[in-house]
Amino acid sequence: MGNSAKTFILFYFISCLSIVLAQEDLTAIDSNLTVVKSRESETVNIIGIVNPIDVAPTAYRLSVYPRNHPAEPFIQKLFFPGELIQIVLPLDILNTDTLGNVAKLEPLGGDYPIQYRMFNITFGEIKLPEFKIEIPSDIIKLIVVEIDAKQPIPHCFVIVSQNGKVLTEVETDSLGYCRLRIPRHRNLKEPVILSIDSQNRFPTWKGKMEIVSGVQNKTIEISSLTLGDGETIYSTLEDRTPFREGPENGADLLFFLNAGDQVVISKSAGDRVYGRIRIHLEKQNKYTNIFGWVLSRYIRIQE
Repeated sequence: MGNSAKTFILFYFISCLSIVLAQEDLTAIDSNLTVVKSRESETVNIIGIVNPIDVAPTAYRLSVYPRNHPAEPFIQKLFFPGELIQIVLPLDILNTDTLGNVAKLEPLGGDYPIQYRMFNITFGEIKLPEFKIEIPSDIIKLIVVEIDAKQPIPHCFVIVSQNGKVLTEVETDSLGYCRLRIPRHRNLKEPVILSIDSQNRFPTWKGKMEIVSGVQNKTIEISSLTLGDGETIYSTLEDRTPFREGPENGADLLFFLNAGDQVVISKSAGDRVYGRIRIHLEKQNKYTNIFGWVLSRYIRIQE
């Protein structure tokens, strides 16, 4: 009996000692632990504004990727017309280089060009420059120069037409440059008529031009008119002024003249006058005169 009591007391003492030692170990472990709190990554809101001009794409695909790794987009997302185009990304995944990130917009549902916008990393919100979605077009990068001095002619009004319908019109900048968008819904088998009004500094330049698919560069050289005996320069007052082969009302129509076009008049017959306009033949790279008739009420002497 005495041995049993001693054994129980010894066992109890050992158990209590084990518990105390275990608690001390846990306290030591806890004192060495570092508590790590979760940290939220900052985000940036990328917003795109789409402006469809006389077109109706069915959807838009927006991709964002680093400029130096175009095959590795951060994200790609599909949007439908009327939806707010925005993407939220962790700020720290964007490229920190100057203009190191690219947003690519692909309008779907037609032959629309893909557009790109480069942007810098910034906090909070990034508003991309506006995406203008326009009618699928071929592009002419046009420069207008004076034929002798080869100097650019600034602020000319350029009109492109076909069969009397204006396809596009634009003004050259201070360096005589403009970018012409020629819609592809034109008659692709026929040339267009290019008209350049230099605001009375030179005669209106008019010529036929074959438009290639895609982008082309073109330089137009303009020279002054040389007048013969009895000739006077007139300018037209209205757009779509008929320039006919004969004086009769039903005579074949050669051109529709635009307001401000210059006509060199040599004779008159009643309410009709006869004269010439100068056009440029692109294939022969030379000027030629087209003679015809126009109603006198549509023209006035060039000031």
